[in-house]
Amino acid sequence: MSRVLITGIEGFVGRHLAGRLLESGHKVIGIHLAPCTGLDRVELHCHDIRDFEFLRAVLADARPERVVHLAAVSSVAESETHVLETYDVNAVGTLRLLEAVRQSAPRARVLLVSSAEVYGRGPAAGPFTEQSPALPVSPYALSKLAAEEAGRFSHRAFGLDVVILRPFSHTGPGQSPRFVFPTVARRIAELERAGGGVIELGNLDTRRDYTDVRDICRAYELALERCEPGETYNITSSRPVLIRDGVEALCRLARVPVEYRTVAERLRERDIPLLSGSSDRFVQATGWRPEIPFDQTLTDLLAYWRTRVAADATAR
Repeated sequence: MSRVLITGIEGFVGRHLAGRLLESGHKVIGIHLAPCTGLDRVELHCHDIRDFEFLRAVLADARPERVVHLAAVSSVAESETHVLETYDVNAVGTLRLLEAVRQSAPRARVLLVSSAEVYGRGPAAGPFTEQSPALPVSPYALSKLAAEEAGRFSHRAFGLDVVILRPFSHTGPGQSPRFVFPTVARRIAELERAGGGVIELGNLDTRRDYTDVRDICRAYELALERCEPGETYNITSSRPVLIRDGVEALCRLARVPVEYRTVAERLRERDIPLLSGSSDRFVQATGWRPEIPFDQTLTDLLAYWRTRVAADATAR
């Protein structure tokens, strides 16, 4: 088994991925910025990935054979109000990491986790493939595309073993309420304690491919071993979900009467109506297929937030 360094390990995907890699017998090293608990078997380093000297020193000391780069400003909505910080963390931060790898761990494989958001609105016909043009419409998407280009450059110019992954939307237990389905799940858990109520949301008429986070982490583990250096891969269920349908499915799981409504202040000017892709290329390279049904993902997400809300109430 190998030594794997994960940036942004305290995040939603980072925690799931760390757990999976530990179960597989890997040694896991994590870089985090926010408080990080519950990862007792991980060697943790708390710092900002924008600090180049820190990155170089940690990589030299840890000697990872694999690096999974997850640290990012990950919310499209947040990127709209923090444009420069988003670019500095996601794009320039990635460049710093790649240069630190070149100097301190040049043989390590680097998974750069980008986003399907780079495709933007794109052509209307058919799902996005890796050959579809990238037409970002948010600061987040622009920063991710720039990070990809840094990865491609590092592979071409310096021979670094860089693989670029473009995951489409994913959710599951542990996701932050900055995103739509955990927002709904948390509010349902809160309203169950209050006897019911209304959930205020934004645009519900967009469609997104959704994959369970646990399937996504299984894909990342396969990518560490089976993908080709310098290549780009979509990771997606290829099953677009109307956001309204997902919200209604969660509401049907509620134990009290719950309603939802769209409010103007939660609408975003540049929402992408449909974001659906093909992961055929990744499937051919790795044999990966999503296994967890979307209904199960939503059930587990709501169970997580019921536990979390109950714990918060007890702590008060």
